[in-house]
Amino acid sequence: MKALSQILNQKKYTSDNDEMIKSLFKKEHFKRKSLIFSNGDHNTKHYVIGSGLLRMYVINSSGKEFNVLFAKENQLIGDLGSPSPTKFNLDAIEDTIVFTIDSRNLEKFINLSNNNLEIGAFTQLTRSYIFLQNRLISILTQTAEENFISFQKQYPDLLQRLPQYHIASYLGVSAEFLSKIIARTLKK
Repeated sequence: MKALSQILNQKKYTSDNDEMIKSLFKKEHFKRKSLIFSNGDHNTKHYVIGSGLLRMYVINSSGKEFNVLFAKENQLIGDLGSPSPTKFNLDAIEDTIVFTIDSRNLEKFINLSNNNLEIGAFTQLTRSYIFLQNRLISILTQTAEENFISFQKQYPDLLQRLPQYHIASYLGVSAEFLSKIIARTLKK
């Protein structure tokens, strides 16, 4: 259980808190390319990544996929609009182990935050919300090359773990255009 405590950025738990927290989360395994939820599902879970890599994406009316988020080890992902029907799809890029918590138990988990216990889940949700706001701003105000450079600096490990077409989709460009961006950045 200590691994989950570390994932959620907790300082210390008493053994009673460990057991309570353990009861709120469920460990799940997803094979590479598994679809976890899709547009229209009433998904109420949030996912803390123990190991592996997930991607959240949308599909337009023409069937084209647009990557919105990637989540790797020690990150939280899910639809913040839960339990309303989701507009997103979530799948595993790699074999992935997650700790899931549904919206009802997440509320219980946050309510454990009395006296001395700091709750990392609330902090993680806040970080996710801020990340989405910053991502929207960068999409609207920066060029694809600037966004690639930011992605490269922020997630150097993902460049090795993700196929280029996923990175291109995340940046909102074609795979061919991403290759040109990469070639230009290597020349600099």
